[in-house]
Amino acid sequence: SAAVVSPRAHCACVRRLWAAMGANCFASTSIGCLFFCKGCNAEKVRNAFTFVPPQPSYTVESDPEDKSRGRIVYRMSALHGSNLYRQAAEASEVRWVTTRKGSRVPVVWVRRDVGHRQPQASRDQYDVDAAPLVLLHCHGNATDIGMMMGPYFELSKVLGIEVVGVEYSGYGVASGKPSSGNTYADLEAAYDLLVASGVPPSRIVAYGQSVGSGPVSNLAATRQLCGIILHSPLLSGIKVVDPQPDNCCRPSCVWRCFDFYPNDTRIRKIRCPAFIMHGQRDDIIPFYHGYRLHQAVPKEVRWPAYFPPRAGHNDLVEIDMRAYFGEIS
Repeated sequence: SAAVVSPRAHCACVRRLWAAMGANCFASTSIGCLFFCKGCNAEKVRNAFTFVPPQPSYTVESDPEDKSRGRIVYRMSALHGSNLYRQAAEASEVRWVTTRKGSRVPVVWVRRDVGHRQPQASRDQYDVDAAPLVLLHCHGNATDIGMMMGPYFELSKVLGIEVVGVEYSGYGVASGKPSSGNTYADLEAAYDLLVASGVPPSRIVAYGQSVGSGPVSNLAATRQLCGIILHSPLLSGIKVVDPQPDNCCRPSCVWRCFDFYPNDTRIRKIRCPAFIMHGQRDDIIPFYHGYRLHQAVPKEVRWPAYFPPRAGHNDLVEIDMRAYFGEIS
């Protein structure tokens, strides 16, 4: 009969293997095993450790007069019962866009003027003469635009701007499947919507949080923008799993063919101001990612960075809200 290995013995065996091979070699070998388990499909490997869509936190109630528009309706009781989230829903409108890859995704536009809803004719075109900045926001990998409505509303209210939240294919009520290529197309479609609505590119700031730094860096390298903000960004997709980034046999070297979101390459091509913030206690995307990206930004567009020493990956805002809003303002 087959021998049964206890969990303790298994963990001890893994630790010995890790010590014998070295952290980088062990990680590279593990990715190779995952590659074979995923049928030797590189796209499946990328998606396996990148995209974690939650259960949708919202639905979209269509405008009876225009099916391309609608409004956010929360499915989660915690959001529905929050005064902040109710205000956010009242101040926003959903616009549907179809991406170049065929996904139909919702884009939520949180307006600065929350006192009244504008008539449709005036909503179709942007008032350039009195134009506030528009923050085009790409969220992290384990949330959706419904959960982000509170932060969107706070950004709009505190900074006096408008915020446009982009949903990813396969997230929330968007069609399609999550992938790096689809996130590029999702953000491009939202950007095109803004420009078609009359928003000048010189008034658009793209904001990428965590995984969202990938599509934002790509957009900045290919489209005109007022600036970009990268919040807890990554150097590249596979470099996140490098245990020892400066040693040999690291996964980003062995499995370069799997890499995606090459932010460290694209950031060198941007021509708009770039502001990077990263918590020094980040244990999901290590701090050196943000630091090295900041160093890679061309000097003429490199904005002073914000690296709070006590912040991790998910609490950079909460650790010091006054400092956060002060820095991005």
